Amino acid sequence: MTVSRRKFFQQAGLLGATAAVAGPAIAMTSKPGDDPLADRELANFAHGVASGDPLANQVILWTRITPEVDAPVSVNWRICEDVDMQYEVNSGTVVTDASRDYTVKVDVDGLMPDTWYYYQFSVGNVQSPIGRTHTAAETGMDRLRLAVVSCSSFAHGYFNVYRILSERNDLHAILHLGDYIYEYAEGKYDDKDLRAQRALLPKHEIVSLGDYRLRHNLYKRDPDLQAAHQQYPFIVTWDDHEFANDTWKDGAENHNEGEGDWLARKRAAKQAYFEWMPIRQQPHDLEAVYRKFRFGDLVDLMMLDTRVEGRDEQVGFFTQRERNDPNRTLLGFEQEAWLQNQLASSTARWKLCGQQVQMQEIGPVALPDKLGGGVSFFLDTWDGYTATRKRLFDHIERNNIDNFVVLTGDIHSTWVADLAKDPFDRSLYDGNTGEGSLGVEFVTPSVTSPALPPVVGDVAAAALKGSSPHLKYCDMVHRGFFVLDVTAERAQADWYHVQSVDKRTTAHFHATSYKTDNGANRVSEASGPVTGVHNEVPLAPQPEPAAAEA
Repeated sequence: MTVSRRKFFQQAGLLGATAAVAGPAIAMTSKPGDDPLADRELANFAHGVASGDPLANQVILWTRITPEVDAPVSVNWRICEDVDMQYEVNSGTVVTDASRDYTVKVDVDGLMPDTWYYYQFSVGNVQSPIGRTHTAAETGMDRLRLAVVSCSSFAHGYFNVYRILSERNDLHAILHLGDYIYEYAEGKYDDKDLRAQRALLPKHEIVSLGDYRLRHNLYKRDPDLQAAHQQYPFIVTWDDHEFANDTWKDGAENHNEGEGDWLARKRAAKQAYFEWMPIRQQPHDLEAVYRKFRFGDLVDLMMLDTRVEGRDEQVGFFTQRERNDPNRTLLGFEQEAWLQNQLASSTARWKLCGQQVQMQEIGPVALPDKLGGGVSFFLDTWDGYTATRKRLFDHIERNNIDNFVVLTGDIHSTWVADLAKDPFDRSLYDGNTGEGSLGVEFVTPSVTSPALPPVVGDVAAAALKGSSPHLKYCDMVHRGFFVLDVTAERAQADWYHVQSVDKRTTAHFHATSYKTDNGANRVSEASGPVTGVHNEVPLAPQPEPAAAEA
């Protein structure tokens, strides 16, 4: 039996373009009247603005309008050099309608690299909030700062992490590693004490295109999420809950025959995702989310899909010898080859991978080879697909690839680890010196999704750390985020944990900092967080935040 994140935490005793970008067409639409959240105005921008997928001369701009009648709407957009929107760089008009749920996505080109811009949409005299975005560097970038987040269950609390990030002015982009939305019905997976304040729409589990659209609609109404999108471009990938719990390419744990055809549900989830997220569709596959971003000569960022693209079904606990089958794959063999080619051809100092599930080996129980070599309670992660991990690590070792840094979400907790071919074999890896490590993994905690209670979480983390020489830090209690600060000399992750998610507050604290030095391929503890960094350009003007709750 596979232990999912949810079950693990329950069973804690176990260790300028001018065309709008649309998603793939599906013969199903929703009308303004179908949206119980809609305000009845000629048009409004109640879902805010967003940007994403920054390239050196391009960036995606996004919004959604709520029209009064079900008819095509012309939406104007402008992008400027200044917050007062006086020095226009590019502009245009796009048409949206119910076939794309009145979302608007523009792939603006003709921009300068490593530059801040401001943008705005309008319909008639109605204007959207002003958004701020940033392009990637083409050459010469000396520092990159990314906030890394994942797992934002609306029903489990307030998005304080997003509000905190929106008030920082020291980042280039926000990296969201999946579980941006959750599919569950009200009462199935939520905080019952917040059910009135964080009510879900629709209230049933989302299955159809209309359902997925409405759940995205709900999330994008959140003022704290809007604030983060307004200030920074997002680089996103999906995890399982954008579809259904424990998704794989041909099904999901949280999908049954009574919920219809899985492929139809998957297509609906993908369409809603591409409509509602500021993500660029890829020429090689309009439904793929694995792609690369280049930040000068400093960083190549490869975004992966460990869920939907090619994942074989998870093995069960009592059949887990199959996890070593070389014919099974986590990424799909096409994506595996793409990743290996990107790593081998990269000339950037740092090779980052943004992905969903933990790559590190997680505390297995050693057994003789004739009995399978060990067992894992984390078969949903790379531990359940050891042949995929072995092929990747062999490729890194064979090609002498340095500065490999994996950024991971999914597990609702903080982990810092070396990546070794067999961290439990002292002849291959030295836990004291890090000798034998091929790279490092930094895992971000959740925005709101539940972790473990304090005492149980502390005991579980201590047990895992004590039995795992490659695991350098583990916190299984707190929610939050980390900021990755990359220079030519090192890549450092600074973790920040929030005080609460059951009320609106920006109270948070620095938890820990770890780094990997250039060429070291192992982690070491940093003396403290990176400070003194500040963007020169002002934040976009924000609406007044909601009052903090007592």
